[in-house]
Amino acid sequence: MSDWYQIENSYYTVQLTSTGAEMKRLFSKPWNRELLWNPQDENAKKLWNRSAPVLFPIVGKLKEDSYQWGGKSYQLNQHGFARDMEFNCIECGASEATFRLEATKDTYSHYPFLFQLDVIYSLDGKRLNIIYAVKNMDRQDIYFSIGAHPGFATAQLEDYEVHFEKKERGFFQLQNGLVNWKNLTAFPETVVLPTKETFANDALILKDVKSRFIDLVNKRRHETIRVHGTNTPYLGIWGKESVPFICIEPWYGVGDDLLTDQKLESKIGIQVLGEGGTFRFAYGVEIL
Repeated sequence: MSDWYQIENSYYTVQLTSTGAEMKRLFSKPWNRELLWNPQDENAKKLWNRSAPVLFPIVGKLKEDSYQWGGKSYQLNQHGFARDMEFNCIECGASEATFRLEATKDTYSHYPFLFQLDVIYSLDGKRLNIIYAVKNMDRQDIYFSIGAHPGFATAQLEDYEVHFEKKERGFFQLQNGLVNWKNLTAFPETVVLPTKETFANDALILKDVKSRFIDLVNKRRHETIRVHGTNTPYLGIWGKESVPFICIEPWYGVGDDLLTDQKLESKIGIQVLGEGGTFRFAYGVEIL
């Protein structure tokens, strides 16, 4: 069973669950509305039954849902196992909460490394800060990817625009679930108009992102949700065809491509962390 936690200040009420250390509610008090997609009925859950999952120890999909390490083959489902596992809340205060996941026999059977993953939520005025910290608890280098996947509710898609801080080269898309790096679709400007057709081939995948923040702008309400920390090696923008949400996803890692050799050490976007080391990745959400 999941345990539920809440942090709060004068701008936000944030509800968090121990399952996946996932943020399930981000309620804006000044706007008097929910910012996150939070499916309640069965139809909504069929569209996407998550709100802001933590992606670890892979981002995206592996070819054949498997990889090679040390001469053995291991199975890992899309986006890894952290989003479905129970974290312990090790520090739970009024405006800050820290969740921890450690390696188990079960994780080791899919991912043969010893690790500690902390997910830290803290409120600072109009900004919610989220930190992911991966610590190597092994006696060898560990290989991993990690990413964020917050989905923002967009009841009327035509009211929204996605604004990049800087002009980006363009995006790649998936082919049979794997990244096709051969076809780059250019962005003509810094504003992207999301439509049902935008996500017909799944997520837009950006590489070497320059924009330190990306704004999700509601033109009708004159409201802006700013996602900080988006200048990551990879970034996903995703919705569904019925598009009740838009996800803005900073990633340190990416799914396999069509030409992968399936070896973990040569996987595109893989992070390598030495014995005793800690990798930290931060992003934030702010209302403007």
